[in-house]
Amino acid sequence: MLTPRRGAAAAELGRWASPVKVRVVAALISGATLVACGSRPEPPTTMSMALPGHLILAACEMPTERELKTLELAAEAIELDDQRISSSLTIGAKKLLGDGLLRALPQGSVRVCTPEAIMVRVGNALTESKGLGVGRLVEYEYALAAQLPNPSAVVIKQVGDAAFNDNMQSSEIFPREDIRPLARSTLAGFGERASAYRDIATMQMSGDTALGTGAAQVAAATKAPGAAQRVVELFREQLLKAPARSAIPLDTRDRLLELAWAIYFSGDPDRTGLAAIKEVMARRVESRAPPFGILEVQPKRFCAVLSRLEGVAGVSRFPFCTDPGVPYEQ
Repeated sequence: MLTPRRGAAAAELGRWASPVKVRVVAALISGATLVACGSRPEPPTTMSMALPGHLILAACEMPTERELKTLELAAEAIELDDQRISSSLTIGAKKLLGDGLLRALPQGSVRVCTPEAIMVRVGNALTESKGLGVGRLVEYEYALAAQLPNPSAVVIKQVGDAAFNDNMQSSEIFPREDIRPLARSTLAGFGERASAYRDIATMQMSGDTALGTGAAQVAAATKAPGAAQRVVELFREQLLKAPARSAIPLDTRDRLLELAWAIYFSGDPDRTGLAAIKEVMARRVESRAPPFGILEVQPKRFCAVLSRLEGVAGVSRFPFCTDPGVPYEQ
């Protein structure tokens, strides 16, 4: 309903706007809800990638006395918070320790190493019933959990239950992004301590989606029977989708990278996975390059997996791995 003031405002619009515009703006003034004809449908749900971010971090430098104090204060904030719902201070501390400190230098930023003793303190503090906190887990909590050298049973259960939840687990940043693949990769980082999820991971592993490759990582990490061999089979099935003389398409590239980490988690007992990864590294992959479209680049993101599996000797065969002039695929 229009008040006299709102009615006058709407009438004034007639001096400069068309009748249609007057009706629309008057409706807005009155507080009415408008539904546009032919409005856009909601964007489709997307999936995060199943990537163990804590294993891909760049090299770090030892903390200065001031930086060490900051890290210790963050750990203390988590230790002192005994409330069911975390305070803003505790959330900030979790984000700081999950992301890590950055040291600003004239030539750029470098990561600061968080001493393991500090993360052990945090892990000890997250052993009560609330663990990482109440409610749905989001990105910063997975980042923190992934770096705990001593994840408690409650933390493992929180991550595992979210990872294999039947319902979408929304991102804190992008509401329509399902971060269950991220949760599965985090769970895989716990190794055989996540064995309670071995069977469901084995049933859901596939090479077609990030959920399937995330399940493959968990099955491989928990040493499910036959998982290591199956992961390599899935890797090769995906590789066959890309003709040998062409760049590996975006979606296939992403699934291969996730399966490469599953090979790492399996330990690659017969080394067949290592050979398959090297086949990819000898090829080119597609990379997003907005606003220009799609480019063909070298698969630099696979270098981190190869380094974990074979060390410096492995990546030395692929000079682009250590060449700062070669960009990472997007």
